[in-house]
Amino acid sequence: MDEPRRWWLACCGLDCGTCSIHLRTEEELSHWRDRGVDPDEIRCDGCRSDPQGHHWSPDCRILQCCLREHELELCSQCPDLPCAIVQQFAEGYEHHQWAVKRLIEMQEAGVEEWLAAHGYGR
Repeated sequence: MDEPRRWWLACCGLDCGTCSIHLRTEEELSHWRDRGVDPDEIRCDGCRSDPQGHHWSPDCRILQCCLREHELELCSQCPDLPCAIVQQFAEGYEHHQWAVKRLIEMQEAGVEEWLAAHGYGR
């Protein structure tokens, strides 16, 4: 990883650096292979990657809202957190719920302070 760890923290609070899709773990690839999906199609370079590159959900509403519409780095920088978009995201999976909790912790503690305290500093 040439980028600082902070770069791998997605705007939604997920840590792309620990994501099994991004890391292309054998377990993740097997999961998709068992469903008839070509493992070469299972890749994600993260939210901050080149828009023309590989992103698991290029039409992600959180990505569009945070990075593109509001030009924020993280949803925790938005005064509307937790908004309906983020709340809906949290309903899907437990790791999404943890990501939203992470965002709220960041907002409460101060984004830069939280990032530095958790090893995501610049």
